[in-house]
Amino acid sequence: MNPHPDPLPPDATPEVPVTEFLVAGVGHAGGAIVERLAAIGLSNARFLIADTDAASLSRLAVTDRVNFGVKSTRREGCGNDLPRGTQAAEADATLLKERFGNVRLVCVIAGVGGGVGGGSGPVIARLAREAGALVLAVAVLPFQYEGQLRHNNASEGLQSLRSAADAVICVPNQGVAQMLDDKTLVTEIFAAANDLVAQSVASLWRLLHRPSLNPLGFADLERLLRGRHAESVFATVEARGPNRVREALEKLQAHPFLQTRQMLEEADAALLAIAGGTDLRFDELQEVQNQFQRLCDHAQVITGSAVDPDLDGRLVLTVIATRGGAMPPAASAPAAAAAEPVQNRTSASESEPEPLMQFENPTAEDSAANRSSSKFVPPAPEISETQKRALVGKQVRNPLRRNKAKQTLFNFDVVSVSRFEKTEPVKRNGENLDEPTYARRGIALN
Repeated sequence: MNPHPDPLPPDATPEVPVTEFLVAGVGHAGGAIVERLAAIGLSNARFLIADTDAASLSRLAVTDRVNFGVKSTRREGCGNDLPRGTQAAEADATLLKERFGNVRLVCVIAGVGGGVGGGSGPVIARLAREAGALVLAVAVLPFQYEGQLRHNNASEGLQSLRSAADAVICVPNQGVAQMLDDKTLVTEIFAAANDLVAQSVASLWRLLHRPSLNPLGFADLERLLRGRHAESVFATVEARGPNRVREALEKLQAHPFLQTRQMLEEADAALLAIAGGTDLRFDELQEVQNQFQRLCDHAQVITGSAVDPDLDGRLVLTVIATRGGAMPPAASAPAAAAAEPVQNRTSASESEPEPLMQFENPTAEDSAANRSSSKFVPPAPEISETQKRALVGKQVRNPLRRNKAKQTLFNFDVVSVSRFEKTEPVKRNGENLDEPTYARRGIALN
């Protein structure tokens, strides 16, 4: 056997390692976006559409389709009912989980205002994560005109999705509408929103597969997202001409998926991919990196760059930024994370014990929710029993604390308790514990 194999012929190009990528559309909105992606065509990517509505599935071109929840929904939709959507996905959990075997990255796309997307989307994200995949969820938020029920569903569904997926990207449809003229047709607005999501997901695929000068790959994405359950934003912009760096950065700050510049300012981790043609200059790379770091002043920024002859004359920026959640330690290898069963993996907040906290003016009736929102006070030095008895029952300032607590009034909107309206209230000694403590005791909040 020849110990020195023949070198590659001059015209041969080494294969670029690829990451198996599955895009799963859940419900009507998710299915429409995946249809758009399938039409674009992404090599080495798989497409899946899951829905409870058999008729809607039959009209789609994507071949891998799952009609789940047949018994509970009778092959129809969930009627904007989140519990019904959750029940439908749980009933066919085994069937759905089979689709995620041997997949490293799953992008779950769902409109969270509906019963299927908002109720089933979190279950499908959880099943993909249990199968060992890194799960990035794209939550499409409803337009303002869609009514209070769908907005309430979106709020609840988004919270569940954040608990199930490694990271969630919010796509505000209303932000897309604000980019267009008021006279734009409804069909054009929905098409524009779907195209923006499809372009962002396609840019993620290119990020993982395109040969790069400074490669960004699956390990970087995993480092940024795995187990954080964070709030994330994802945007791709493109610019041309002599001022393309400035124009691309301006487009990035105005992108509807970023919602406000504040999201970038508050990000604690970000991934920036810079791609251009053979005319991409080094000073342009430096300028983009410097300006973006100013936008994400407090973030750990991972930057990569790529030259693609197909992008001659163009500059393309792809950004993934996250806030919230705990950044995994740098020493944690992706291979070790992949080898560990997902069921036993937890985020930093789940695996580490909660620090010991003391709360001002605790009472026996304070609920866990009230305690979690109380002002944190560092542990105080030990005091004698005599001092403790002198302080009990007296509204005096604790001499061991230098800072006086301040109370802030929060103007929360009154919301419906929805399916808990008919539930009997929790009472103890004649008091309704479902009411806040200050309301039961008649304490006025300043």
